[in-house]
Amino acid sequence: MLKLYEAENQFDAQLVLDKLLSADIDAVIKGQFLSGAIGELPTAGLITIWIVHAEDKTRGQSIVEDFESHKRHTSPPQKCPSCNELIEGNFSLCWNCGSELPEIAKSF
Repeated sequence: MLKLYEAENQFDAQLVLDKLLSADIDAVIKGQFLSGAIGELPTAGLITIWIVHAEDKTRGQSIVEDFESHKRHTSPPQKCPSCNELIEGNFSLCWNCGSELPEIAKSF
């Protein structure tokens, strides 16, 4: 296994894991149960994402870079093209049906 990502928090770790798994990259979160020890342990590097197969490293890094570049930017809510569920602008997948949402123009 190969460490791919150090998450700031459990939410970021889960979002990255979901993106990796949806790209057929076997990955796991390590350290997610240590968050209760915050205050006793340093938070840096506590929650990490590991990929199972080293040959997935390049694709995995690309997914992480995309996540990092978009996570602080929000867009207006949009309707899922598959089920019409209203999705907040900082998501790329519909939480109702799992469909990928179209990229919308962002003004930063």
